[in-house]
Amino acid sequence: MGPLTRVLACGGLVLLAGFGCARNPGEPVLARDPRIASSQVGEMQLNIQLMLGFDTNKDGSVTRDEVETGLKRQFDQADADHNGSLNLGEIQAENGRRWQTSGTASSPLIDWNQDGTVSLAEFSGTAHSIFAQLDRDQGGSLAGAELQAPRIRGVRPRAASGQGGGAPGPDKSFRTL
Repeated sequence: MGPLTRVLACGGLVLLAGFGCARNPGEPVLARDPRIASSQVGEMQLNIQLMLGFDTNKDGSVTRDEVETGLKRQFDQADADHNGSLNLGEIQAENGRRWQTSGTASSPLIDWNQDGTVSLAEFSGTAHSIFAQLDRDQGGSLAGAELQAPRIRGVRPRAASGQGGGAPGPDKSFRTL
């Protein structure tokens, strides 16, 4: 490979790296295919609705404390025997409730450490992950643009009518009391 070819190849790599780093780090990364990006936005909308369900003071922002308080309240309601963990029967009852509420969009409880029970940490895992994903500025609360799904240029929003083809409703797997 000649010196000119090496220079051109290195220059091309530098340009590609520059384009890859040019996006705003606070913005979510969406696929280039509008159909896939639309699905990603739909999932983000569901996650935003889940988090807004924890906004107990209805000020339009969601703090980590509000999420923790809401999760603890939900866990205590699912913990029928009040022993601090969910046994198999309580897990099945909560998963059944979630399925009844949200169908295939529900997030089932899973005994991740396989000790036969679901702890508060396991119960809270999905909500914690969603909060961390949406908290792009890592400020410990969700507000403003963090609670708005990005818009996709060139894709019309689907109609909210009941005639199929629309985005699924919000995930109501988590109680918002």
